[in-house]
Amino acid sequence: MHSPAKLFAIAALGLVISQTHADLVQSPSMSVDNDASSLAAKVLKNDQRASSYNNLSSLNTLSITERSNDKIRRQTLASKVEVPEDEPSVIDRLNTVASNTVRKFSQTGVASWYGRQFHGRKTANGDTFDMNALTAAHRSLPLNCFIRVTNKDNGKSVVVKVNDRGPFHGNRVLDLSYGAAKKLGITNSGTAKVSIERVDSPAS
Repeated sequence: MHSPAKLFAIAALGLVISQTHADLVQSPSMSVDNDASSLAAKVLKNDQRASSYNNLSSLNTLSITERSNDKIRRQTLASKVEVPEDEPSVIDRLNTVASNTVRKFSQTGVASWYGRQFHGRKTANGDTFDMNALTAAHRSLPLNCFIRVTNKDNGKSVVVKVNDRGPFHGNRVLDLSYGAAKKLGITNSGTAKVSIERVDSPAS
């Protein structure tokens, strides 16, 4: 049996221990521990966000890098033809200009004619020359194209097919078949000043 004094001392000690435990629970050190746990959770959460952000950044960087490489590739390709991308190439532009130039071709100069001495021979396009057909020889116009020839002295016109090359002497710009020269009224004079215009067909 404990004496009343000992029982009082035990009770007092228990009260002190209880109070101390309560103080410890509410002490700054425990608050720091709680804050540390909370901070650790936040850090983990932020790390997860950072990881996701880094992954997303990598994807964006890859995408940007691919687009950048693609742009560099397109620019390199475009620089070879010296035109902006998505526009016609230099060759396409030159072909268009050349085609339009030839289509709108017009010329003025002296025309002559040739006939019997060349009748039956092969022309530059492979045809057999027919002196009575409506044909002509020109130095540069496309073979098999059609031109309207007008005699500037009398206003007469005829549409002829360019099937041969020439003339290659003098200052003449066109050699007409006998048949074409006859329609223009130049068989007697031998030459005449004419205008030449490119047309699409014999009916033009």
